[in-house]
Order: sequence, then structure tokens, then C-alpha cells
Amino acid sequence: MIKVKAIWTAQPFPHNWEFNAQCEEGQSIPIVVKHDDKSTKMAPNPKEVILQGMATCTGIDVVSILQKMRQPLESLSVECNGKLTEQHPIIFSECNLIYHIKGNDLAPDRVALAVKLSFMDYCGVTAMIKKSGCHITPKLFINEKEVNIWDPKEQLCEKLKKWLKEIALESPKGIALITGSSRGIGYTLAKYLVKEGYAVIPTSRSPVTFEEKEIFESLYLDVTKKNSILALTDLLEKSDIKLSLLIHNAGTLTTVNEISKSNALNLSSREFDEVFQTNFVGIFESNNALIPFMSPHSKILMTSSIMGHSSYEDYSFMAYRISKRAVAHYAKLVALQCDAENKKITILSFHPGSVKTDMNLEGAISLDHCAKNIMKLISEPMTKQLQDNNGEFWSYNEKKSEWQCLK
Repeated sequence: MIKVKAIWTAQPFPHNWEFNAQCEEGQSIPIVVKHDDKSTKMAPNPKEVILQGMATCTGIDVVSILQKMRQPLESLSVECNGKLTEQHPIIFSECNLIYHIKGNDLAPDRVALAVKLSFMDYCGVTAMIKKSGCHITPKLFINEKEVNIWDPKEQLCEKLKKWLKEIALESPKGIALITGSSRGIGYTLAKYLVKEGYAVIPTSRSPVTFEEKEIFESLYLDVTKKNSILALTDLLEKSDIKLSLLIHNAGTLTTVNEISKSNALNLSSREFDEVFQTNFVGIFESNNALIPFMSPHSKILMTSSIMGHSSYEDYSFMAYRISKRAVAHYAKLVALQCDAENKKITILSFHPGSVKTDMNLEGAISLDHCAKNIMKLISEPMTKQLQDNNGEFWSYNEKKSEWQCLK
């Protein structure tokens, strides 16, 4: 057990907030709090002592590790600065640890590993401050040159954790994840979800940039590649992400240039496989992988199409129609299992109407209008209808300007 004692020195104003801190072994240190900006502080205040302790604790780790690695260490200093919250209890909300390490013939990868081991595994003071909710960012300079201690995946994870703490957790409706968000409906939806109070994680095969701080940087996801899905879920798990909304939007109409080759009797097995992999298997694989990240009372939307519904029969775009019908039926089965397992997740497949996109240049509904319609579908007034019809297919009726549940 560690024991310390703080003794008030009982000096007159403005030095009446000065203490002498003692430990069981070693010299005592003064700890001082200023009354105002005019008074002179002769020693660190309690919060500065915490930062000094963290800088020293991690510094000891790094020196010890580098010496065991037989690295020619000549000097080491650790700077630490912290940002405080404004409301009581006033604690650190954000800190930077800056390591300055010098020595001839130091191996950068060895030094980076030493810093990373201390920061992630060994430094107890750092761990205690992290547990208070403070986000700590380490930076390393070797012989005055900055060196990245993270590999790209770890760096992205740290960035996502910071976004979660500073932005996403403040969003009143939680976090939404969208697949296929590089353009069209997915891209527009991301922006409208922010307006409705969501923080958004966009995913796509192509990188895309959003201006809104509530939208995290686009994460790579190819729903037809199992490894891509696993990489995404691994990142979400390490970042402690929980979703309140999941929208499966990735899809394709056809891979052939001639429409006639998409017809029932002309379709190749390759065309069928490629469309089905993206439109159905991609949703099936990614949804099953993402279900564990859904919060209670969350929603999952799967983009289907009226072209896959039994009321809309035609022989063109056969692969597309069958894949979209499969999506609608899959949504029903997922809803049945979620209800049986009391997961409290609302599932639906939906047709957004004839939207003008790259896949449908003749669409009558603009992307903005489509996004607004989807916002209505997931709005609070629709919640009970969606729950009562869990797993069903919803289609936007353009003539009546309303959503209809088609069974």
C-alpha cells in the first residue's frame, strides 16, 4: 500500500494554499495553488503533479526498455500538456505526451516500440488518467525528427476513439453507420443524418471527404470481401463503438453494358454472381458481422427495391430483382430471430422510390428529397409502425408521398 500525507503550511495570504507533500521514503515536495493571477506560485499545483507523475512514469518505462534493448540512449525528456474541463469536478479531458529521445545510432523502430509499450501496456499513471475519460495522444521525436509509433490501423483506431469521445457521444441520436456512402443516396443520407442529430461513420470502397465534424472519415469497406468486413468490425470493437442505426446501402444494378444481357434467358452466371454478391451476400455477411454492435432499440435498414417485389414482375435485370427480393426476405428472417432472442432491434427493408442516381438517370426523386423521405421513415412518429411490422418491406409511394408497408 502506498501512503502519502499533505500538510498545510499555514502561511498568511496569498500563500495560505500551500502544502508540503510527504511520502514514506524520500524528500517531501511543496504543492501550491494560486489564489489569483497576481500571486506568485512557488511550486506545482496538484494537477501539474499528476502530469509530472505521468511524464516521469512513462519516461522510466522507456529508459528501462531501451536499456534492455541495448539502445545507445543519451538523453530523454517527456513533455506533457493537458486540457481541463470547464465544469466541476475539473479533470483532464485531453493530454499530449511528447517524447524527446536522443542518441547516436538509435533504431527508430526499437524506440517507437519502447514508447508504444509504455503507453499501451506498462505506464500505470497513464492508465489511470485514461480511465478518467481523458484522451491521451503520444508523439515521439528521435534526434528532433518526428517518428510515428503507430501502424496505420492503430492510428485510425486512436483517431476513431477521439472522435467518439469528443463528438459522437454528444450526438443525441447516437451513431449511424452507412455502407456505400461515397456517392448518391449514401453520401446524401450521411449529411441529412447529421442534421437529425446522428454522428455518422461512412463506409465505401472509394474514399470520400465530408466537411461535417459529426461525420468520421470514410472507412474502407467492400461488402463482397470477407476480410474487409472483418477489418471494419475489428476497428469498431477496439474503439468500443455501439450503433443506433445501420443502413445497408451498397448495391449495383448490373455489370453488363447491354440491358438485353441482363434478361432472364440471356443472363450469364458471372453477371448473376457479381450482382448477387454485392446486393445480397454483401448485406448478409456485413449485417451478421455488425449485429453485435447494435444498441438496444436500434434500427437496421436494408435497401431493397420494388423491382424485387412480387407485385412488380418483369424479366429484365433478373439478377438485380432476385437479389433485392432475397434482401427483403432476409430482413424478415433476421427480424424473427432478433425478436426470438429479445435483441430489441427494428429491422426493415425498403424501396426509396425512383431516385435519380448514377444507376437510374431517369429517376423522378432527387437525392435530397430521397434523404428527407428516409428521415421520415426512421423518425419517432414511425417507430411504433416499424416495430409492429418488424422485418417487413416498406416502399415510398411517389403519388401519395407516403411510406407504405407491402406484405
